[in-house]
Amino acid sequence: MPKVQRPEYEPIELACENYKCKKPFSKSLTPSEFSEWAEEQDDECWCGSCGEELSVSNLSLYCYICHADVDYMSLPDALHWLEERCPHCAGRDVWEADFYSVSVAGSWSHVYGEYDWSASGKRRDELERETRTDYWEGVVHFCSAEEFISIYKERRIKAEPTGLYGRRNPKETKAVCLSETTEPNWEEIKDIHGQYGFVFRKRDMIALEGAPAIYLPQSVIDEMKSTGDVIPRKLWPYLSKLKIPSASKGKKHDFLHEREWRVPRDIDFNKTRPYAVTFPKRRPGIEEEELILYAAQEFQELSGSEFKEDASHSDPTPGAF
Repeated sequence: MPKVQRPEYEPIELACENYKCKKPFSKSLTPSEFSEWAEEQDDECWCGSCGEELSVSNLSLYCYICHADVDYMSLPDALHWLEERCPHCAGRDVWEADFYSVSVAGSWSHVYGEYDWSASGKRRDELERETRTDYWEGVVHFCSAEEFISIYKERRIKAEPTGLYGRRNPKETKAVCLSETTEPNWEEIKDIHGQYGFVFRKRDMIALEGAPAIYLPQSVIDEMKSTGDVIPRKLWPYLSKLKIPSASKGKKHDFLHEREWRVPRDIDFNKTRPYAVTFPKRRPGIEEEELILYAAQEFQELSGSEFKEDASHSDPTPGAF
């Protein structure tokens, strides 16, 4: 499947065009910023200096259900349509879309609504093993929203130095770190590594020489040093020191709870596609945030065993996003 194309949108311009105005109002907003401004505005359709109605340019209103453009005559008219049903598809049985679906084209609300309306998801239970809540056939690379966007743009998760020899031999210890922890136990790992993730099948990681991390106790390391034993360089990316366990959340004495896997090379999405992605539904409010939803459209979101059997929308209110 090809990469989802992300349209480019010009900034939306608000301005007072009264040439007699002493302090004409002017504001440039991204589609997401305008969407939020539209939700919060009260008397801002008029210039605060002269009282003239503001003009708006580069604003496109779009229904994410029927894909129709929604025409408007003025800024107040545009704001009106953002709080109304789509004039083209609302109330029609074929759509079953009797709710607000008009949004600012290019905004987080627009892209999320379009994604959520059509999303089916990748089934989590296809990776699960019956009667084993502690095991599944998936591994996840968790990261921050910024890292998620960067990875999606480059279509690659870059291997970084890690493990027992990481500081002394950075070039020979590079690996991509993932976790095989099952979904009910993700929260602690997300708190450390980030709320966003790319999900892969273990068999695809094994094909890239991926494997569970190897933890060695200090006593074994000391004994090997005293006897002159040498650990093969091929194993260096997988090795970590086994430290004293800690039951306290957030303590970094050991990492056994992360059930880590390591892949000793970059993961190239053009060769090894993610099985799915996982992400929180709230808007992150960062540059190029819509790419998170484009990644979800391309790879699909990890979901439970229940599918949407029809095109029903879970939360149609644009302001929720």
